[in-house]
Amino acid sequence: MKIKQCAALLMAATMAAVSLVGCGGSDAASGSGATAASGDTIVVDFWTAPQQVQYNLWESRAQAFNATGTQVNGKTVTVKVQQMPETPSSEAGIQNAIATGTAPAVSENVNRGFAATLAASDVVYDLSSEDWFNDVVESRAMGETMDAWAIDGKQYVLPLYVNPMVWQWNMKGLQALGYDKAPETVAEFTEVMKAFAANKDALAEVGVTHSFYRPSLTRPDQYWDRWFDFMMIYNGVSGGKSIVEGNKLTMDRDAAIQAMEVIGTFGNTIQQGELSSIWLEEQPSVLVSINAPWEISLYRENNVVYGEDYVYGPALVNNAGDKPYNYADSKGLAFYKADNISEEEHLGAVEFVKWVYNAENSAQSDLEWLEATTMLPVRGDLNTSETFTAIMEEYPELADLAQWVPYSIPGLATDKDADIWTAFTETCTGPYMNDVMQAEAGNAPDASSYVDAAMEAMKTAGGLE
Repeated sequence: MKIKQCAALLMAATMAAVSLVGCGGSDAASGSGATAASGDTIVVDFWTAPQQVQYNLWESRAQAFNATGTQVNGKTVTVKVQQMPETPSSEAGIQNAIATGTAPAVSENVNRGFAATLAASDVVYDLSSEDWFNDVVESRAMGETMDAWAIDGKQYVLPLYVNPMVWQWNMKGLQALGYDKAPETVAEFTEVMKAFAANKDALAEVGVTHSFYRPSLTRPDQYWDRWFDFMMIYNGVSGGKSIVEGNKLTMDRDAAIQAMEVIGTFGNTIQQGELSSIWLEEQPSVLVSINAPWEISLYRENNVVYGEDYVYGPALVNNAGDKPYNYADSKGLAFYKADNISEEEHLGAVEFVKWVYNAENSAQSDLEWLEATTMLPVRGDLNTSETFTAIMEEYPELADLAQWVPYSIPGLATDKDADIWTAFTETCTGPYMNDVMQAEAGNAPDASSYVDAAMEAMKTAGGLE
């Protein structure tokens, strides 16, 4: 199932209204809380992502929870599930709901960048000091993950799933070049690219005509793709260093240059034209792309076999044994503060999420999620817990991805994400590709001047120091 990457659309009128929203209180008679928390029942609104499979999953969980008769202040909690609006984006739908007094008590589908936007308006709860939240972190073995989710030292999201973004290699192409596994270091990668340039006839026999598929590299209107290409590579070669912290650009210049030159190493063999379902071709025409784990089910339906036709390789590192930090395509739950949400509704939402992810239920809840979506839950024990043994044996591709979950870093904690990456594309990846497309594979052009220009443009676009 493909999860769409939506821009966090910051609509001026909406955000003006959001800035006036209070922090929510204990007055159950305000807004919709008067109805939701009246009598002997507290009705908690839960919004799922705009995907039917996720709605079905959360609806079944809500029904099971409602059957427990859990109470808050002597009132029975009932969870009501609905899909969040998808147009113009789920983020805009949540912002409009907050501004118009129709916000849910809790929703999924919140990434770190959007959480930063919501936190800046004080319309989401900080969970970091909540005992129940820390218990969930422990029960899901998420200790290594949560530091990367912090926003100014606070935690506003309970991460649910993560797609570690790494490389997807054409196994037959690698074998045609004499390799039996994917490269892990920058040096190994460069060696493979030089072999690509020297062995085009051997590659042609297995249908490979291009090294890398990435049509979005020159397109600033597809700024979010920088999360998946540049940021994924940067995380690996920098050792997980930050890019933005607070109002400061902290990107490591040398690592950024190195990340761009990894892309540059593909040279003029990059496939930039739009292709449909490239990995479903009888002979895929590229050696490597950025992985798309949400397409695993599609591959299986079309007899594309993991380990034979394609294989995942880690984000590249400088030295063997370095941690392969990568970009986390990851979202989670957030609890909203708004005038229409009573304190009892908030507490009811907490009780529901606590029940789903407590020590007794969390592993089974995450197994059901994995079976339904083939997206990895944010857990540190996917390859060690007996709960997941059977599915990991059935899906070796997921087992390989799971090993990189602890090293997955979510997006920037800033509401200027779109502006920053648009500026980066305009001043760095876009113009740099003009040089790259004149170079032979294995010989990356110097990216230093483009990175320098990008860093200044990023500061301006993001209002950063």
